[in-house]
Amino acid sequence: MTAALRLYSAASWALEPLAGSLLNQRVRIGKERAERVGERLGCATAPRPPGRLIWMHAASVGESRLLLDLFEALRRVRRDLTAVVTTQTLTSADLIAARSVDGVVHQMAPVDGPRAVDRFLSHWRPDAALFAEGEIWPNMLRALRRRRIPGALANARMTQRSLASWRRWAGAAHELFGAFAYVGAADKATAQALSGILRRDIAVVGNLKRASPVAAPDGLAVDAWRAAVGARPVLLGASTHPGEDKIALDAFGQVRALYPSALLVIAPRHPARGPDIAAIARGRGLMTVLRSTDRSQPSPAVEVLVADTMGEMMFWYAVSDAIYLGGASMPGIGGHNPLEPAHLGKRAFTGPHGFNFREILDELVAAKAIAIGQTSDELGRFWQAELGGEASADKATLATFLAEGQAPFVATVDAVLALLPHAAKE
Repeated sequence: MTAALRLYSAASWALEPLAGSLLNQRVRIGKERAERVGERLGCATAPRPPGRLIWMHAASVGESRLLLDLFEALRRVRRDLTAVVTTQTLTSADLIAARSVDGVVHQMAPVDGPRAVDRFLSHWRPDAALFAEGEIWPNMLRALRRRRIPGALANARMTQRSLASWRRWAGAAHELFGAFAYVGAADKATAQALSGILRRDIAVVGNLKRASPVAAPDGLAVDAWRAAVGARPVLLGASTHPGEDKIALDAFGQVRALYPSALLVIAPRHPARGPDIAAIARGRGLMTVLRSTDRSQPSPAVEVLVADTMGEMMFWYAVSDAIYLGGASMPGIGGHNPLEPAHLGKRAFTGPHGFNFREILDELVAAKAIAIGQTSDELGRFWQAELGGEASADKATLATFLAEGQAPFVATVDAVLALLPHAAKE
């Protein structure tokens, strides 16, 4: 063990007894749920299913959705397979509950303390582990190696800052990433950096979010909602973060000068922000309703609908005439998956800080499926152009791009299947 990992191990042993009180503080500020604090300490709240089980771990919403897609693909080949999926955020926990995938048990991720990780693994006894993107926790990975549980890192994708940090701690990185029998890099920069750290070839598989299946919304529900709205133009602010709601509202004001009957739907990345967004819109004199408290079709008097619910984003993409994709207008977030509207043949506008999806964004720009800008004025002009039918995606280029994206997904499923034992446990 390197000196850095010895220090981390000693510190985590010493500090882990404080985890309970820190988690209770997070409960008080709404970042944890009291009934799930035990899970964060490695205490299971569900029995282990019989047979083969894979532990799938992700940080937040996008990675959780990806893991569920991968599990459904694995399950089509291995009907005996079940999964315990762990996540760090309440929003991702709600997403998994909303999807209710057969064979999946959700638990909040244990803190990276040696006792919590040991309790977790002793209960669930996974046959393999699949981590998503950049979720690297030393005690978790060292425990996997110690128990000889094969690990995989899917869609490995790290920022330049993270990669520079791992290079500085190359010895620790080599030991930790060595827990992964399979690493599939989402981009060239990550593959090159990890190849140097691990001293083995890491392949560029491609970004799995490009290939991840997109479930089309219920067509009858879409048609019914659009029929109720009538000829009103529908604008969407999707997956917005603080500051981006204001951009959408400012642009909406511009659009209403030409389209006074327009309806703005804001679907925040974190639904708990719904009341705050509604207050901002009402402060501008806009008639605003919250989807969480009123699921009826918006009346002609409603000007802003805050879609503070889970699992409906594809529905909002489908019913919208012009789309703003949040997460990239403010520095530090990195953007959100731009492929969901593209799969529906919809163009979108997003900000310039989408570094998590840079390669995908470049190809979508080439296919005229996305526009990148910074200001509310630019968004307003984009929305007006969309409503006026002044631009359209290059459908042939976009179709080719989306079709080619299936290969990384298939390659990852095959690699994970190869890690699993053949026969189910008796």
